[in-house]
Amino acid sequence: MTREEKDIQIRKEARATVVLFVICFVWHVGFGYLLSGSGITVAGLPLWWILSTPGVFVVAVVGVVYLLKKVFVNFSLDDEEEAAREEA
Repeated sequence: MTREEKDIQIRKEARATVVLFVICFVWHVGFGYLLSGSGITVAGLPLWWILSTPGVFVVAVVGVVYLLKKVFVNFSLDDEEEAAREEA
């Protein structure tokens, strides 16, 4: 990969990570506030807690797996052009 391609890929990965963070934040805060007054309980715990706290963990894990499989690319940050010049 050229330096420009690496920079584009790094920005793509950073944007995708920020999007996942925003999704997790909205999930956590949204369920925490939207269901806090519902009074629904599951196994003695309020529904808002179950959906917001362990739920955001599940969303985050699924999101990270998706990012690793579809967005992130394994590449060296070393400049291949510089390494070729140093060897010559």
